[in-house]
Amino acid sequence: MLSMRKDRWIRPLRPLCVAGVLAMGLGASVTTAPVLGQDSEEAPRDPALLLKDYIHYITVAQFDLAAANAQALLNLGITPVEFVDVVESDPRLEARFDEAYRRSQRRTELESLGASLFELYDDGRKARARDPQEIRRNIDLLTQNRRAQLLARDRIAAAGEYAVPHLLGVLTAQRNPLLENEVQEVMVSKLGPNAVAPLCAALPQLPPEVGESVIRVLGRIPYRMSLPYLYEASVAGETAAVREAAVAAIRNIEGTYDNGTPLGARYRELGENYYGEPPSLTRFAGEDFQLLWEYRPDTGLYPVAIRTEVYHEARAMELAEKSLELDGSDRWALALWLASNFSRELDQPEGYENPAYGPERRDAMYYAVAAGAPSSQEVLRRAIQDRDTRLARKAIEALSRSASGVDLAEGFGSQIPLVEALYYPDRRVQYEAALALGSANPVSGFDGADRVVPLLSSAIREAGTRYAVVVADDLEEQQRIRTLLESRGYEVLPPVKTLRDAEESISEVAGVDLMIGRTTPDRLQDMIESARQSNRLAATPVLGITSFNGVNRMSSTYAGDPLTRVVREGVSLQEIGEGARQLVEEAAGSPVTEAEAEAYAIACLNVLRELSVSRNGVLEVADAAPSLISALSETTGEVRIEVADVLSRIGQQRVQIALMDAALSSVDEEQVVLLEKMISSAKRFGNLLESRHVEELMDIADYGDDREATVAAALIGALNLPRDELVSLILNQ
Repeated sequence: MLSMRKDRWIRPLRPLCVAGVLAMGLGASVTTAPVLGQDSEEAPRDPALLLKDYIHYITVAQFDLAAANAQALLNLGITPVEFVDVVESDPRLEARFDEAYRRSQRRTELESLGASLFELYDDGRKARARDPQEIRRNIDLLTQNRRAQLLARDRIAAAGEYAVPHLLGVLTAQRNPLLENEVQEVMVSKLGPNAVAPLCAALPQLPPEVGESVIRVLGRIPYRMSLPYLYEASVAGETAAVREAAVAAIRNIEGTYDNGTPLGARYRELGENYYGEPPSLTRFAGEDFQLLWEYRPDTGLYPVAIRTEVYHEARAMELAEKSLELDGSDRWALALWLASNFSRELDQPEGYENPAYGPERRDAMYYAVAAGAPSSQEVLRRAIQDRDTRLARKAIEALSRSASGVDLAEGFGSQIPLVEALYYPDRRVQYEAALALGSANPVSGFDGADRVVPLLSSAIREAGTRYAVVVADDLEEQQRIRTLLESRGYEVLPPVKTLRDAEESISEVAGVDLMIGRTTPDRLQDMIESARQSNRLAATPVLGITSFNGVNRMSSTYAGDPLTRVVREGVSLQEIGEGARQLVEEAAGSPVTEAEAEAYAIACLNVLRELSVSRNGVLEVADAAPSLISALSETTGEVRIEVADVLSRIGQQRVQIALMDAALSSVDEEQVVLLEKMISSAKRFGNLLESRHVEELMDIADYGDDREATVAAALIGALNLPRDELVSLILNQ
């Protein structure tokens, strides 16, 4: 992948804008609650007057009155297109509105309202430009006078991809050579990269003479996305003219023609680019929908709207499928498809019907498990490199379902992704990798094997604990953020002024789940970069708080980093807490609940038990003894009993002593169960207890109820105590 994963822009912490979402060029109307105190019988006010008053009061710094006018304007419920008409009714008003928006974003009381008005205006401009009738009208103007041509070209450029089906329709109709020439010029000079994806989607099915024209257009647009399609046309075009045009187009773009690379690999490479989600492959940045393109000879080229969250995954999967059609043995194309499918599943909004992945298809895990361990290892390698925690967990889950100890190293030599995951800077990834490795019951040693059992044992005690680091210049700010995080369930390490000051405390915990920095832009950027270079913090979500100008400056730097969010100083504690919650959930998933922590503990204990039963020579269960002894006194209920069961399988004196101490300090049913675990230990390893234990055990055998006394007597027998101890018990002395 070429860049980090989701949410490619740094988002300010503010309420959602009022304006509706554009889909397929149609603007949504705005509905809001009435202004507080406004008479419901009052006649609607003039939107132009409200807009001018809003701008005026921002200019004179009467922000409460500006907010009142903005709210009243939104309450009118005018459509986005109607609002554009108001703004553009006076060129001076349009310029002043833009400046008012910029000023509103510096004021907390105006930030949301100003953003809502600007989004309403932006939606209106898009809806008007993308309207099919408007596009066709502008295409007709391309052969009119010079002024009409210039105006039409600019409006077609504003429509972007939405204009391409109508422009292509002119080429396929082949009725007006003059208009066809103008259309081609507009595609090249005004649409450029915006024309490439829809034209490439249509190219394989176009009639040869139209395809030749489209190829010439693509060759004049220096955009490498078209290259796989052009290379395919250069070898599979229906006519010699098409093939020659494709070769010429490739040379125009690349400077050379090299057909040595397999065509499938070219499509896979483009799929990799889409998977990375670079801005160059995102046509509608910041919008909720992108467009997929389909072409049918009977209906022509048409767009399919798809949520931005899953657009790049859809394209990556489509291109990986194309690659696999051309070369079914391409394991990297298969891994790309699997990773993209997992990412689609992770990012798809709940309840959304994905047009590129219908309900008739199975879930992503089905395909990953069916593909086998090597493919899931490739997905995991990708996730580790990209610091994509959620994808890493999906890949590990697939491996845990399908991988055996032999499978784990197949095709990877000493650099096994599942083993590398043991060192990944997220504890859930570490725990789940350790569980997968333990469950696989490896038969031969590997670098990192000594880390598996300690991780399994630490998960029993710490899976539900969340650690946070606070770095802030001001002591009061340190304590303010620390209190906030503690109220949200974090164990906060001692707050510090620099990240270097926190190194020692960070090294003492299993992992850091969140870091919050409050400092100047330069120091904040240094702190973030240091964290990303740290083995302990590379995958830790970082929330930065700095000046307004700093946020603007850093937005482009971290626009591709889903682990980083920067907000301006002055936001409330509640907004900081909510921003941190969103950031952590998007980067790593929801926090471990109490029930999940218990499930982790039980799973780890089951694996440790199986390893001890199988007497695995690679993963030594005895290495877990110190952590399990501590867990015996820190856990309760089923987890405590399972801990005792694993301890009963470790032949160390300190273990048997701890197990007996736990049994003697318990009561009722729990004591009986723990004494039964002690019996198992004694049968396996003999008597490793101290004399004090025997004395207390004899008391239970003498004075306990029937069940307690019986199990105590059984333990006495299992310990093979001296004969005089048994005689004393019989004579009740």
